[in-house]
Amino acid sequence: MELNYTTNLYQEQQQKQELAMTPKLQQAIKLLQYSTLELQEFIEDKMMENPLLELDDNYDPQSNNYIKQNGDDFNYEKFVAQELTLEEHLLKQLSLVTTSKLEKKIGEQIIGNLDQSGFFSSLEEVINQLEVTRKEVNKVLAKIKQFDPAGIGARDIQESLLIQLDNLKTSDNNTQIGLAKQIINGYQAELNNNQVRKISQGLSIEPKVTQQLIDLIKSLSPIPADRFKKKANNIYIEPDIIIKQISGKYVIIMDQASFPTIHINSYYRNLLKKQNAAKQSKDYIEDKLKSAMWLIKSIEQRRQTVYNIVRAIINLQQDFLKRGIKYLKPMTMQQIADEIKMHESTVSRATSNKYIQTPQGLFPMKFLFSKAIKTGDQKVSAVSIKKEVEDLVANEDKNNPLSDRELKDKLEARGVTISRRTIAKYRTELKIPSSRKRKRYD
Repeated sequence: MELNYTTNLYQEQQQKQELAMTPKLQQAIKLLQYSTLELQEFIEDKMMENPLLELDDNYDPQSNNYIKQNGDDFNYEKFVAQELTLEEHLLKQLSLVTTSKLEKKIGEQIIGNLDQSGFFSSLEEVINQLEVTRKEVNKVLAKIKQFDPAGIGARDIQESLLIQLDNLKTSDNNTQIGLAKQIINGYQAELNNNQVRKISQGLSIEPKVTQQLIDLIKSLSPIPADRFKKKANNIYIEPDIIIKQISGKYVIIMDQASFPTIHINSYYRNLLKKQNAAKQSKDYIEDKLKSAMWLIKSIEQRRQTVYNIVRAIINLQQDFLKRGIKYLKPMTMQQIADEIKMHESTVSRATSNKYIQTPQGLFPMKFLFSKAIKTGDQKVSAVSIKKEVEDLVANEDKNNPLSDRELKDKLEARGVTISRRTIAKYRTELKIPSSRKRKRYD
């Protein structure tokens, strides 16, 4: 159902530069760009200060409808709590490999001195702290280096890879492991730059064999502690806004946690109506009522502003919503601002720290804005060109990868005129290596 709130608080406040920047105005501007978490914390603080404020009965900022749909009894917090930290994982293994109190003490000290990558470079420190010999520390360290995750306790990436290769060694692959270790020990620069022919010449082997060895090395984990790190891409992102197609029309769904409904507590509202209420109590309630009404108005304006922006995006980006990223049209914040009759800075703030779920996937709202690239008689978005480049590289012959010039020529054949320098820039932004580094020798 479309929202009907029509106040122009932000537009009026921002168009008048001479307007004093009052604390309430500053807060209204901040409120517009708050993320869901920031808004929840802000509302909780305001509710502590103001007893008149009350959230909608159905509001639950901790609910996660999307996870529940995929598994009714799945408790994400409980699942995370059961995971062991790297230190706990290693200490558990230590208790299984030794009963010696001294070795356990040394092992605990070594584990406690691992850096965030899982490397150990504090040998002298452990020797001095525990007043033990180098031989005693090295004996325990050797055991820890055999623990899971592979490569733990190594001095650096190079040793970590060598340890992992040793763990893979069998009577059948002894020669292969030996060659892979030679590459790690003597051809680091060549390995990093994908100089397969140079490595092949140095080791007197065929490029095809070198490629297989490089693939083996790349299958290893250079940072032992990686899987124990909390990575951003493992965090579930719940969208603030959802665009859903229903009966051929795009409907906007505003997430409850991102856009909560607040109202005035009925007890205090009724108290104001009572004739016999003490004047001091009435004055207090009226003061809190003004603050509460301002907050309700600001939050509703935030909701309406974001809604209007999304509605304008839908009107402009029909092809993207139906067909995918390659069809995302150039779109600026000024363009949307003109469409909804607000200032560009309002659009910028309202789209900050917010995610939108579309029929084509989940995106930060800012992702949808892209400058126009003129190609012949038409204009396309930088995002759509990047997608074209990404697709061309994904489908190229890996033994004969496309150079930037060849990518340029293929895009021109599709009607997109763009410089080779811009291709190189987009490729770098997409974290796609150069054709020389992408080349394989299968």
